[in-house]
Amino acid sequence: MSDNSGIASAVFEAWEKRDFDAVVENMAEDVVVTDRSRGETIKGRAEVKAFYASWASACPDSTCGYQVVAASGDAVAVEGLWSGTNTGPFGPFEPSGRTVSMPWINNVYFDADGRIVKVSVLYDQMGVLSQLGHVAVPSA
Repeated sequence: MSDNSGIASAVFEAWEKRDFDAVVENMAEDVVVTDRSRGETIKGRAEVKAFYASWASACPDSTCGYQVVAASGDAVAVEGLWSGTNTGPFGPFEPSGRTVSMPWINNVYFDADGRIVKVSVLYDQMGVLSQLGHVAVPSA
């Protein structure tokens, strides 16, 4: 049996080092990441690598502040607090120069060989966009 918690942790350790090849190293070739906040599905190691790298490109000084919070069988829940300064493009938005902080969670699923086959990603997209000045915060 593989150390699924350790493998999931290694993804985010690699992200912190900006080693995006290592981010996808333990993922199946046909891995699927579902970005629940954007309603997008990212398929395959190359696209998944680009997805995780885009967060570092948006805020090169960012950290993901990860920790494994639960693991059972073929599933591991990892959460963190991503924070940094937006000096690169954030999706379709130009850099704002503002700082941002956002809680996130990734539910990571493994096959019998210890390869990551699926990841479900959830974060506060509206909070990020408002912190960066791209959307107005509704008044009370």
